Amino acid sequence: MPGLAERWDVTDNNKTIVFHLRDGVTFHDGSPVDAEACVWTTQRIMDPATASPSAYLLGPFDKAEVIDRLTVAYHFKEPFVPLWIGLSSPAAAILPRKSIEALGDQFGRNPVGCGPFRFSGWAPDTGIKLVRFDDYKCGPVGAPDEVQFLYFPEDSTRIAALETGEIDVLATGQAVPVDAVRRLRQNGEIQLLSRARQGLRALVFNMSKAPFDDIRVRQAVSHAIDREKVLAFALDGNGQIAHGPLPTTIPGYSKAVETLDYAYDPAKAKALLAEAGQQAGLKLRMITSDMPPVRRTAEIVQTELRDIGIELEIQSLPVAEWASLSSKGEHHIFFMAYEYNDADILYAALHSQGSYNRSFHKDPALDKLLEAQRVAFDPAGRQTLLDDAQALIMRQAYWAPLFEPLNFAALSSAVKDAALRSDGDISVSSAWIES
Repeated sequence: MPGLAERWDVTDNNKTIVFHLRDGVTFHDGSPVDAEACVWTTQRIMDPATASPSAYLLGPFDKAEVIDRLTVAYHFKEPFVPLWIGLSSPAAAILPRKSIEALGDQFGRNPVGCGPFRFSGWAPDTGIKLVRFDDYKCGPVGAPDEVQFLYFPEDSTRIAALETGEIDVLATGQAVPVDAVRRLRQNGEIQLLSRARQGLRALVFNMSKAPFDDIRVRQAVSHAIDREKVLAFALDGNGQIAHGPLPTTIPGYSKAVETLDYAYDPAKAKALLAEAGQQAGLKLRMITSDMPPVRRTAEIVQTELRDIGIELEIQSLPVAEWASLSSKGEHHIFFMAYEYNDADILYAALHSQGSYNRSFHKDPALDKLLEAQRVAFDPAGRQTLLDDAQALIMRQAYWAPLFEPLNFAALSSAVKDAALRSDGDISVSSAWIES
């Protein structure tokens, strides 16, 4: 849908996209959002010195070229199907050179964009405050005068703040605890919205460390997990069993994985371990985030593995530390949690050079499939490649898929015109409060 770009033309056999930008759009610092800003932003993302983990979003990007003040051409080395996913991601948003160069490493604490709300302040006691940007020109001007984001680390405190009217909305991530959903449904003063996530939770096996370099051990752990129990006790049933590396909500999901996943079978798991020469008392370490549903899932997995003779140590970390430590490859099992809206997430997470490959495997056959689906513009042809990739991933037991969670948002009954987006957030631009 049009945003900063009013329209675009695709040329050069789908390798060049020429964007025609809206006139008069400015960043919140007053600098123009023009072709020069687009070129500078893409150069910054792709610069190795930036070390952006999101560079993969632009795929086989070559360069951006200024045609004139309001026309910019994005050139690719080859056609790139998930282009629109990357360009609509916040990680690829056009940025203001003026503010970034002035603020340096403090830009993250003083962000500047060109959206319907501008940054106003950030303090430990008042959270992040945004105010409406009345000069917004890429869509309707926001309805609220201001928006404040507050952080309540404790579930009970967060729920109480909503119920007492201290806050108006609980949304994003695990803001609405799954074990509070039943209670909130019974509160007539609360609106509860739910939507299937475009995301997945899975156990990822580090193949650079024994014993997971042996497929039989990976299969054994996969057979040892009772996913029905995990769903019931960790999420109170708020989700569905996952069968493959993609959730059913992402286009490109292959139903064939439902015949390839590893059914709960502790006896088979023990037999596979014995066949692999692994005796009782095998010790493994798993790193997870410290989100409550994740902790509960990890504890269930720990119990299940104990039943087949594996002693699992759980290292539960704040999200930033969990993500950072996982890249070092010191773990045996990584608790994978992702949200995405295109099957190309498989490239990021399962290509041998993928930014989020935490199984550290090298599989040329899989790499070839994941590279090919990125440039297959024929939907049927791309689906065939994705089917083959998902089947290979399951046969090799690189991951043990667990579940697809639901997204929830809880709102005061005074909040009007709020909708839950596919990414689990509430679009605050259209919401308003009835006083």
